[in-house]
Amino acid sequence: MPQQPPISFQVRTKNVLIVDGNEAMQKVRARVLRSHGVHVHTAKSVTEAALLWVPDFFDLVLLDVRQRSKEAVEFWRTIRGQHPSQRISFLVGLPTYLSPTCADKVIARAQVPEDWVQMPGILHVA
Repeated sequence: MPQQPPISFQVRTKNVLIVDGNEAMQKVRARVLRSHGVHVHTAKSVTEAALLWVPDFFDLVLLDVRQRSKEAVEFWRTIRGQHPSQRISFLVGLPTYLSPTCADKVIARAQVPEDWVQMPGILHVA
């Protein structure tokens, strides 16, 4: 009996856009995601991110609202208006932590708030 070739299928690459003005933190986050097989695009500013963002291309947008929060929130609102199903998480705290909700102020705490999740945990969502 002839041997059949293995089943082939194309694995879809996950695309993430990181918008973070802090280059060192951005590199750490990008390295963590890339180590999990995610294709990472980076933007140093909301203006740059607006040029990169395309509906239905990015599985997840990671947005730092701590610097220039007014611009970041406006970008978030623009994305929500144009493409409500776009997944967006907000960069908070340490490089591996994210929040699914947008806060006007960054909360300084010794403990990690309940709604924060570690970045590798979001990969199944991305």
